[in-house]
Amino acid sequence: MSDLLNYTTAEVVADYDRLRDDCALIELADFGLFELTGEDRKGWLQGQVTQNLRTFDEGTSTAFCFCEPTGHLMSVCDGWAVQGKILFTAPVATVENVSSRIEQMVVLESVEHQVVTKKYKLLSIQGPRATAVLSEFVNFPNLDSGVSELDGAEIFVLRSNRTGMGGWDLWIPATKRKAISRIRTAFRTVGEAAYRLAALEAGRPRFGVDMNTRTLPLEMGAAFTARHVSLNKGCYVGQEVLQRIHSRGHTNRTWVGLVAGSPIQAGQAVGHLRKDDVGTVTSAGFSPDYGHIGAAMLRNEAAYEREVVRVQTDSGWVEAEVRHLPILRLD
Repeated sequence: MSDLLNYTTAEVVADYDRLRDDCALIELADFGLFELTGEDRKGWLQGQVTQNLRTFDEGTSTAFCFCEPTGHLMSVCDGWAVQGKILFTAPVATVENVSSRIEQMVVLESVEHQVVTKKYKLLSIQGPRATAVLSEFVNFPNLDSGVSELDGAEIFVLRSNRTGMGGWDLWIPATKRKAISRIRTAFRTVGEAAYRLAALEAGRPRFGVDMNTRTLPLEMGAAFTARHVSLNKGCYVGQEVLQRIHSRGHTNRTWVGLVAGSPIQAGQAVGHLRKDDVGTVTSAGFSPDYGHIGAAMLRNEAAYEREVVRVQTDSGWVEAEVRHLPILRLD
């Protein structure tokens, strides 16, 4: 569902409004769940991923990428340190490769990993009132991650901002049906279309849609880079390539947002000035707040804030304005 244009119904708008003004439940089935244990887990992971984990201590969270030696993406992850473990999510399409990387690269270190996707149900409460409403059901950690109790189940409570207005991921044991039912009953579940639209506004790319294994992390824009990549840490797989690009000063293309005057769709070509092909729309939809929006991977000569580009639609060229992601601005 990379193209959301056909899903902007009254129900989608109502779901979208909940994510922007209140809070709602998102059932995340497109992520695999990982658990790292062992006394060397943090040091080992530091040598594998793009983010600096020096301050990644108990109760904190982070985001990082696994890369190939060429610097290209293998996976994009959100991680939490809790209860002597490192928990992280990865796009389901990348789970096998990440698991293989861990198996191959753990040699003498005391590190063990499990793919625990079937062990837990991943429920995410997103929106500006997520903390206030969820506090009626669970005890929150002092920082970003912790363990709480819900209807006899020990659950992980993990800070997670998946749609731009803040929220929490809950890892609930799959066998604890009462606890799962309690959350599902207490929160309205929003559909995938509203979730994807809000995530697009928030600049949260989808693996396999907005980026893939041919994408470099630094091509995903400044906000993504700041969140996922440390440009002054030591060695990790792919670091030499990414550092060389950083030292050179730029990539050749950048993932940006688009605000258009008419409908646009994923897969459509983007033109700029006298050049009809400077990139491609990767995601698109109709936002109740911003109108026709999208994201595109554009060559850098067209990827400036407020630059005007043209999208080739079935009805002809449509003008669009480039926005640095996220499109959602809270200031």
